Amino acid sequence: MKNTNYDVIIVGGGFSGITAARELSMLGHKVLVIEARDRIGGRTWVDNRLGTRLEMGGTYVHWHQPHVWTEITRYGLELTTGPDTQKVYWIADGKSFSAPASDFKNKLRKAIEKLLKEGNEYLPLPFQPLQSEKFRELDGISADQFIKTFDLTKEEYDIIHGWIASDFCGAPEEGAATQILRWWAFSQGNWETQSAMISTYRLQKGTSALIEAISADANADIQLSTIVKKIEHQKDTVNVITDSGTCFTGKAVIITVPLTTLQDIVFEPALSLEKQAASKEGQTAKGVKVWARVKGELEPFDALAPGNYPLNSVHLDRMIDGDSIVVGFGPSAVKLDPNDKDAVERALMYWIPDIEVVESTGHDWVNDEFSKETWPMLKPNQLTTYYEEWNTPENTVFLGGTTYAKGWAGFIDGAIESGLTVSRRVHKFLSAEAVSSIEKNQYTIESIS
Repeated sequence: MKNTNYDVIIVGGGFSGITAARELSMLGHKVLVIEARDRIGGRTWVDNRLGTRLEMGGTYVHWHQPHVWTEITRYGLELTTGPDTQKVYWIADGKSFSAPASDFKNKLRKAIEKLLKEGNEYLPLPFQPLQSEKFRELDGISADQFIKTFDLTKEEYDIIHGWIASDFCGAPEEGAATQILRWWAFSQGNWETQSAMISTYRLQKGTSALIEAISADANADIQLSTIVKKIEHQKDTVNVITDSGTCFTGKAVIITVPLTTLQDIVFEPALSLEKQAASKEGQTAKGVKVWARVKGELEPFDALAPGNYPLNSVHLDRMIDGDSIVVGFGPSAVKLDPNDKDAVERALMYWIPDIEVVESTGHDWVNDEFSKETWPMLKPNQLTTYYEEWNTPENTVFLGGTTYAKGWAGFIDGAIESGLTVSRRVHKFLSAEAVSSIEKNQYTIESIS
């Protein structure tokens, strides 16, 4: 690359980084995006597997997610969904059950919607989470502790525990109750709305179509397969140094890498102790997303199991050439290898004993050196302890990413929100610097004259 001097350097080419690149370039700044992978998209990635195109990472979108829906509208993209669920399987107290979907919902609706309504109780303004004192107080307990405060039967508890485990992509015992309430607050207490928002609709042409559209509007240089190892920052300049020794110089840098990998970059001077601590702590989502091609055309189904099972949530996604494609989520990448067909089959047999897996696949985001986590879900006290610090720049260093979003943190919507927010923050910073420089030059000229 010929030019190594930029106004803004963005580390990470996921939705947050690419959105920020578009916004800043449209505001007249010279922008460079540095991405470690050989593609943009971060933890979203469409790949051809099992005889079809599959979303290996982040997938679901909805019109109740304002930032991503604006982009979907802007670029004229369309949604699709899987077949309507006809049957539900669940495991409670170690036993497997099944029922028509309508019967299952009638059975659980009262308990689940009671919990969903708590979102509005604790978060009357979902995009201003820390303004609620009740929400702040609740941030210290786990999701599991929270659901145990309700008068649930053993069956209700096991079902809800599995449901929350799949949302955390990890153990409800480790995740903060406030994280799940941030999702629930948008549903207005309605179960169907909640399900539609978080696990139903996907982009017909895949998440790649959206990020490529945003990228096409970003008049920015994009450097792929380039790993950033060191950031040297001062009050008005920054050097970004790659593993090959190349140094890019800018007036500001936006770091959009996942929280857990922030610690892998050397900062001089070092970032605040709070930012360092948060990265070392990591977060809850250490699970797995599994795709499986199953022999025969199954009746459209959903399946739930408590958080100690290898898969907590599975549903039929589509049919292909007489077979079924199912997608599932489990709480631990250690417990289940998505590419181990036999292990995936055993996990599915807890619900459907005669199921036959033809092939299975997935991407291990937890052991991917550039992510080390799935979608971000925070631990108790992390949001209240670190949120303000995450959104406070240090010299020319700004953080961006779905972790730091106010609303749909953990979703594509949150990544876009953060990209928009941090880009405007950087633009304001650069504008102030430019004014300061002009005033300084005028003072110098007047002094000389």
